Amino acid sequence: MNDVSSRGPAHRHRGRLRIYLGIAPGVGKTYAMLTEGHRLVDQGVDTVIGLAETHARHDTEALLRGIGQVPPRRILHGGSEFEELDVDAVLARQPAAVLVDELAHSCVPGSRHEQRWEDVAELIDAGIDVVTAMNIAHIDSLADKVEAMTGVTTRETVPDSVVASADRIDFIDISPEQLQSRIAEGGVLRGTTGQLLTGYFTADRLAALREVAGQWLRDHGRPRDSSPRPQAPAAPALDGVLVALTGDPEAEHVLRRAARIADSLGAPLLGVHVREPSGLDSPDPAWLAGQRQLLSRLGGRFTEVAGIDVAATVLEFARDSGAHQLVLGASRRSRLEELLHGSVINKTIRTAGSVEVHVIPARRGRHEHRAYPRRIPALWPPQLPVPRRVAAWVVAIVAPVAITLALAPVRSSIGLGGALLCDLFGVVGAALLGGVMPALLATALSVLLADYFFTAPVHTFRVADWVDLIALITFGGVAIVVGGLVDLLTRQGLRAARSTAEARNVARLCADTLVHQDDLSVSVDTIRGAFALTSVAVLRSTPAGWSLEAASGTQPPTEPGQGTIDVGIGPGRVLAVRTDRAPRSGDLLDTFLAELRTATQRSLRSEFDRAASQLASRAIAPPGADTRFPRKSGSDPPADAIR
Repeated sequence: MNDVSSRGPAHRHRGRLRIYLGIAPGVGKTYAMLTEGHRLVDQGVDTVIGLAETHARHDTEALLRGIGQVPPRRILHGGSEFEELDVDAVLARQPAAVLVDELAHSCVPGSRHEQRWEDVAELIDAGIDVVTAMNIAHIDSLADKVEAMTGVTTRETVPDSVVASADRIDFIDISPEQLQSRIAEGGVLRGTTGQLLTGYFTADRLAALREVAGQWLRDHGRPRDSSPRPQAPAAPALDGVLVALTGDPEAEHVLRRAARIADSLGAPLLGVHVREPSGLDSPDPAWLAGQRQLLSRLGGRFTEVAGIDVAATVLEFARDSGAHQLVLGASRRSRLEELLHGSVINKTIRTAGSVEVHVIPARRGRHEHRAYPRRIPALWPPQLPVPRRVAAWVVAIVAPVAITLALAPVRSSIGLGGALLCDLFGVVGAALLGGVMPALLATALSVLLADYFFTAPVHTFRVADWVDLIALITFGGVAIVVGGLVDLLTRQGLRAARSTAEARNVARLCADTLVHQDDLSVSVDTIRGAFALTSVAVLRSTPAGWSLEAASGTQPPTEPGQGTIDVGIGPGRVLAVRTDRAPRSGDLLDTFLAELRTATQRSLRSEFDRAASQLASRAIAPPGADTRFPRKSGSDPPADAIR
């Protein structure tokens, strides 16, 4: 692998990413990053410090001297002043390499991006090499695992794909005893030595974190020995791993576990949320937006389907999408709730067939409140849930009896016709809940009870008057037709809900395609036709102004502001749309635009993934091994100098 110093700015297309990875604060990541900066400067590479967190450590602060610095951007927020990486200043300076500490940092509101790794991605896109540092606790898929081991919640994380796509990862390997010695000497955090040594930094926890780091590196890294090996036959594409998204507080833990399963199998990660058909037009709840964002950061793809029977809908989607691994969070219902409402997990396992079901146990008590209404939904033809089917049969039996008993005292004034009209309510209710079969039972019971209580002679099943017989037969026919129509309308409503869900998924797919596809001519034609737009254009910012990258339709916009709607789809890239109608909240165009903004946030991660696939080699070693990388020229600092 060529060293950064071997490339000139005129020959680079993308910058490269080097990460110093540690198991905990204090292992020497920032020190190593700054030491690398001095090595680059000594080799004549134009290198600057974008941001470095020294934590008042004197030996680390000493390394700031001798390297040029780009002053940080100062932002006022909540009455306090914060320092953030000044991306514009770095881009204007155009160094060959920049040192940016704390890759997982969340930027202060008002910054260029929400996360520092997004700042880094923009610098890499501009052709600037970045050297950075982070701890393993900030890797998305490991955050919950580290929390379980240490009891400390990590709120700032970096997508696995971003870390794994780094051109080089230097693991700062240090034994627990060495780190504890530094803490005891006051070289990590001052004034809290006793708490640190008995809390996060115990020998057992540090050793466990070291193992977790080594396993992640082995799973995501390439073997250091790049000598030719016999080629094995190409393996078939692996099935996907599907995880069900719910509002349960444990859902993020389940998502991360599913991501680790998918990663270990080398399989794609899929996420599905089942929503009640009647709720498809309502905005997404806040918890769903958060879980979708986490799924995206973990490299997964989100789909929303409409349904009433959760188990049947999820399994149907799993089979349709080719996912043979299904990950569910353990139920936190009580036994009584499961008896009354049924168990989604038990039904899923019973009917899974060839789909392997993984049930992830909850880490907290079962009685914590759920973040969303318990019942999620399923489409026809999947079978209705047990509680609803039971309710339909109960209504089919109870409603005719209750109506008859209520009308019996006034049968002389209401007559047979009035009683039969009232019985229609029971038939319609049974059809709404359970379909045709409960409606047939309600019809039969209504006819028998009306015959027994409202036709002469009463309290017998004989009919003396042929007019009453015709009335009973007519009621039976009408009730069956009404029940069938109600059932049909219910099915059509559910099918319409499915079509709505599928249309929204098409909008998401179009958004993803537009952001990630290199040849945009087909995409803009498809988008213009799908949403009945007048014209669509993709514009790119250049030093000379805006250039038209792809267009479709009549008189496409040639710069932002000329169209009806402008949406940024990446650094220096804008989708300009011209349409005769403004998007209404909830319609397909509005959904597409919202999904386009979401897909744009994922575009940088996709760029990282594509860059990773083009790397010729990468040297990553497990804990205990020599973690210095081969270089074309120069030498690394000795291991004992990295603090």
